[in-house]
Amino acid sequence: MPNGGSQHPALSQFPRTADLTSQSPKYWAKEKDRYLRQLLILDIEALTGRPLLVYFAQLNQEISASDPDDIAEIIQAIDSKECDFFLQTPGGSVDACEKIISVLKKKFDDYRVIVPSWAKSAGTVIALSSKSIILGINSELGPIDPHFKVEGNPVPCQVITTDPAFPVWFKTMADLAAKRMRQMASDILEHGMMKGKDASEITGVISKISDTAGYMSHGAVIDYDEAKNLGLSVEYLEPDDDVWRRLWLLYCMYDYDTKVKKFGKVFEGNKFSIARPE
Repeated sequence: MPNGGSQHPALSQFPRTADLTSQSPKYWAKEKDRYLRQLLILDIEALTGRPLLVYFAQLNQEISASDPDDIAEIIQAIDSKECDFFLQTPGGSVDACEKIISVLKKKFDDYRVIVPSWAKSAGTVIALSSKSIILGINSELGPIDPHFKVEGNPVPCQVITTDPAFPVWFKTMADLAAKRMRQMASDILEHGMMKGKDASEITGVISKISDTAGYMSHGAVIDYDEAKNLGLSVEYLEPDDDVWRRLWLLYCMYDYDTKVKKFGKVFEGNKFSIARPE
């Protein structure tokens, strides 16, 4: 090695080996961003001792009906009954959220949800279904009160149900959506991370996060301290924690790569990968 045997600075910039890849050079060059992310996934798995599953969505890409199938495809490569689920989503369909939870529970006996930045609305419900939620300095969950689009603008279902300007059938649909979200979240907590706790405590959590009067904004931030005060099972990783630093680097890679390549969502593990366009 040059410099009297010391390692060249470039070799410390990212994990690598001296071996050439098994893929053809042109194919590897095309997929290099994915391969680098998967190297980092392997590094994180080596530190945690748990497989890592990634679901990364842009802010304007809601949870949709095709997402559970993509997640089911990726986890076929995971030979374990436990997993860490790296989740970045603005929320979305209640039906798709329910199916994602079903897919995860059928595959894993134990999964943690890692929120690198935000898992809002239905994404928060997915996080509630886990054994524990891992948060960092800028991680946030959010209220789970469902919204309907009215003239292109999201309106809380709870507001719709009491507004005489809306037709009865529309108010009925809004009421059912709000009740369904509350019931699903309540069942998840009762049989999951709040199992064994007094029913009134679970009811109190659901009332606050699903009622528009609770946080008064669907975009309100539920950070680690607030989540802990609610009684949720949450873990905090300091900014200088070795695992968190790698998780944040992975987040930054997805954030950059999806914007440059115009991907709306990426589903990924250390072997399989699916990218959907915006």
